[in-house]
Amino acid sequence: MVGRLLRRVRRALRRSGSSRGGFTIIELIIAVMIFTVGLLAMAGTASLIMMTITGSKTRSVAATVAESRFDRMRAQGCVAHTSGSAVTRGIREDWSVKTLARADDVTVVVTMLSNHRVRTQAFRSYIPC
Repeated sequence: MVGRLLRRVRRALRRSGSSRGGFTIIELIIAVMIFTVGLLAMAGTASLIMMTITGSKTRSVAATVAESRFDRMRAQGCVAHTSGSAVTRGIREDWSVKTLARADDVTVVVTMLSNHRVRTQAFRSYIPC
């Protein structure tokens, strides 16, 4: 009789234990950790994207400054083409002119601050005479 009663109690405990829904604390901790890693990855990616956008915007301004210098030199006569330097929109530009037979080889070196680093970029063009 005691054996039957113990079996009934065990069956009842098994049924009640397996029918309870929910998650264990370990499952919740692991889920929170995975979620946290995902959020940190997204934040790191967003930061990298913002740095890339800022850098490309600065390089675009530098290319515009160099193109402007080339346009000014094209508007001048070949005799007026000389080397020099200037600061435009916070960007330093140094240009050098190398005289060739029928054209001038003009190199514009642009120095700028991008993402808290000084970057230098060179642009080169031939201006016909």
